[in-house]
Amino acid sequence: MFLRSKAIAFTGIMMAIGVLLVMLGGFFEGSTLFFLAAASFLTGVVFRCISPGTSWFYVAGTSLLGVILAPQKLYLATFLAFSIYILGIEYMEKAFAEKETLIAKGKIWVLKAVLYHLLLGISVLLVQKFFGLEDVFAKGIFVKIKEYQILFVIMLIVMAELFWLIFDRAYVYFQKRYGNTLKRIGR
Repeated sequence: MFLRSKAIAFTGIMMAIGVLLVMLGGFFEGSTLFFLAAASFLTGVVFRCISPGTSWFYVAGTSLLGVILAPQKLYLATFLAFSIYILGIEYMEKAFAEKETLIAKGKIWVLKAVLYHLLLGISVLLVQKFFGLEDVFAKGIFVKIKEYQILFVIMLIVMAELFWLIFDRAYVYFQKRYGNTLKRIGR
């Protein structure tokens, strides 16, 4: 597959902006999720403007450059999860594009939920395997929360679900608001 030079340049610019956003997420700790989400939104831009295959190269290139340049290397795992989710929903939207029925939209939401929860489960398992949740609950405020552990877990689940809905709706808004403008630039 040969890409046009404009497509290569556009992908390179998106990659540079994505790496910059990942790096900013490492410097501004309070806005980390915002910057990582913004960097992953560019995955969808490359998917829609250039091609699905090129969007995988965008994710790989941004991750590779992030390993070299980003101050917080672990944030790249979050960027990867966000980007995989966005690639998944873009493939779903493409598969169900011809059907604008309520059933097709319901299938997309079910598939989005499965993908999100699969990525969330993998993330929790990896955190537990590499960092151990016992160490987390042994320090600071978590010692006080330990007696209310069930309430804490319920609260975490509710926050994870709210985050998913906010992230998904923010991406849809971003594509509706800026997608056509970026598509004109990318072509």
